[in-house]
Amino acid sequence: MLESIGLGERDRDVYRALLLHPNWNILDIQRNLDLSKDDVSVALDCLTELALLRCNSGSQPFITTSPELSLLPKLQGIEADELDERRAGLSREQAALATLTSEYTSLRVQSGAEGLERVEGVEAVRIRLQELSEQATSEVRAFMPGRALSEAALEVSRPLHRQNLARGVRVQMLCLDTVQQVPMMEYTAWLASEGGQMRTVPSLPTRLIIYDRATAVIPVYSDASREEAFVIRVGSIVTAFNALFDLAWERATPLGGTPTPHSDGPSERDLALLRNLAEGLTDEVIGRRLGVSIRTVRRLMADLLKRLNAQSRFQAGAEAVRLGWI
Repeated sequence: MLESIGLGERDRDVYRALLLHPNWNILDIQRNLDLSKDDVSVALDCLTELALLRCNSGSQPFITTSPELSLLPKLQGIEADELDERRAGLSREQAALATLTSEYTSLRVQSGAEGLERVEGVEAVRIRLQELSEQATSEVRAFMPGRALSEAALEVSRPLHRQNLARGVRVQMLCLDTVQQVPMMEYTAWLASEGGQMRTVPSLPTRLIIYDRATAVIPVYSDASREEAFVIRVGSIVTAFNALFDLAWERATPLGGTPTPHSDGPSERDLALLRNLAEGLTDEVIGRRLGVSIRTVRRLMADLLKRLNAQSRFQAGAEAVRLGWI
């Protein structure tokens, strides 16, 4: 303590002794503190230099002064010097951080066309999504295809959604009708309580996340959506993705709600099935889009053929066109 201004422990002992015994002389200090003549001389010189002690020609050889008046200006001077040095160090570190951030950003986008970034690897994709989520300022919208999200995946997403919602960022999630299971319903209730929104649709084309209507993330491969992803900032493409999301959101049903019945026409699932057939997709791909098994796809198709009084999928498509379903 106080070594930074040159006041050592021995010097403080001498100072305290003179506070208690103002009439002591040098011999008294030597004898009572068990110090050599040289040690006492050095201590007295230090105390005098720090203005804690003044020599006196009267009966009291030394006069002690207030440490606050004598030492506080010195401490404040040291503090100011250290603060200046620290500020200079922080400025250098901030400049280095800005340079590193610039390099990070440029390296992120150097692969591929301008506005297109390819992220490879499960962990790299996860980190990139977390970064984009934390940088969002107004809105996060997502297509979440698949039969259901795992409980682990739901728990991982909670902190990000909670953080965004607390910052006033709107969260909208579109899932498949088939995700209405207990963990998902509990998650939906939690999301709604935090201010988020979730709806369901019969079919989704791919996994998609849009941040602030300006940055879109889609998988490179639809069958391995978490392994590689494109981060897209091309304005025309992102605008198209936003229009697709708006269209799907308007036709979607709030999770836990009841879809509007179609007593005299096709259901939303019927239409989704017909649209997928029109694209020439296999039962496996259709099942992935609808979030159901291949067996369920075939059962749904059989039911649809029966309703349309068709003998083949081609005939079913033709009949659906004749009826104005598609």
